[in-house]
Amino acid sequence: MKKRKIINDPVHGTIVLEGPLLELAQTPEVMRLTGIHQLGMAYLVFPGAHHKRFEHSLGTSHVAGLLASALELPPEEATLVRVAGLLHDLGHGPYSHTLESVFHERIGMDHMEITSELITGKVEPWDLHWWEGYENLDRGRSIPEILESFDLDPAEVAGLICQEGEAVETEQKTLKVQDGQSYFSSRRYLPQIIHSALDADQLDFLLRDSRYTGVAYGIVDLDRIVQTSILFHGEMMIQKRGISALEGMLVARSLMYSSVYFHKTARISESMMCRGARALSDQQLEEMWKLSDGEVLPLMRKFGGYAGDIATRLRFRRLFKLAFRIESEYITGADTSSLELRELVGRISRPEETARIEREIEKKASVPEGYVIVDVPDPSLTLSEPRLKRTDIKIHADRVEYLSRISPLARALQKRPSVPWCISVSCPEKYKKDVKRVSSTLISV
Repeated sequence: MKKRKIINDPVHGTIVLEGPLLELAQTPEVMRLTGIHQLGMAYLVFPGAHHKRFEHSLGTSHVAGLLASALELPPEEATLVRVAGLLHDLGHGPYSHTLESVFHERIGMDHMEITSELITGKVEPWDLHWWEGYENLDRGRSIPEILESFDLDPAEVAGLICQEGEAVETEQKTLKVQDGQSYFSSRRYLPQIIHSALDADQLDFLLRDSRYTGVAYGIVDLDRIVQTSILFHGEMMIQKRGISALEGMLVARSLMYSSVYFHKTARISESMMCRGARALSDQQLEEMWKLSDGEVLPLMRKFGGYAGDIATRLRFRRLFKLAFRIESEYITGADTSSLELRELVGRISRPEETARIEREIEKKASVPEGYVIVDVPDPSLTLSEPRLKRTDIKIHADRVEYLSRISPLARALQKRPSVPWCISVSCPEKYKKDVKRVSSTLISV
């Protein structure tokens, strides 16, 4: 009898782990995700948002399995996408995306690249020598060893996570025919299930993040989307009767970005964490990289200095306050200032210019160095978070059409700013009045 575990998930109900999924879920790399907050420091704003990357990874794997079943994929492909779903977030550092930019500056890789190298064995498994007593435990097999023992190619698993829906190579020598149409076969549907405009990752995190933040905007009709999924010409598509469910998902995604993922206070706390981490040496930052969230603030406090003060402020929620902000809604207007504002955002978003303006505000407002944060999301985010533009979901009806060509709502959401502001300035509360005065002079169109 096969070994299996039944997990009771608050979002999806029963999730079954067996075969490679069961062994992979018990590796140190995957178990580490039980200590990484899914939403970074958003729990300082939404007290219920203490769910972890581990639960999300389980959920992504489960939803990938549901889509595989709806598409009637063979068992080996269903296992492949479920494994990719489970492992897709392995490379996240502490607090998920919060510190990703800092680590990327120092090591030159983002979490997806690190994920790929962990899966393929190009980097050593997490070295946990710093955890006292770990050397007495049986580490078990590495991730590549587990995958290969179940006839899964680590490179193929990593490829599904990083390919952005690109086709998987085939050795086809003749055209296939479906519904009277000839086409070159591909297995584009495999990476689409994991990372595309409509994927298992999004379907899980919207439902999960909505539940744990208490924000009702992320509700998605998962059952309808799964039931209307179809495999056509080697791609995953949605039948016409599933358009309303797709539109609902796009609305949920847009609202969750503006109300949760880029909430002003959550963004301030994450900016503070990044500033504290940047004050650390390469050696100190490397020591922090493989830790879980709960170990980071005590370590930063131990290092002392600016990083220690920031850690104390975060631990006791003495956050910087918003002193000045330019709203995103103005950047989408048709007035003549729109172009000037775009140019301003583009200029201030350059790291050297951001740092210069911060120092100037600090000097003119008599604020200690490091205690003014000018935050400019990626300039493209001030108009629309890149993922929001991904409405390239194919609809299977009398003919295949992209959703954005059929749905006026999908087209409108492409224009809706996902970030409710494009430039913000924050500082400790006692400096707020002076910082606001200086910022309104220095940062203007």
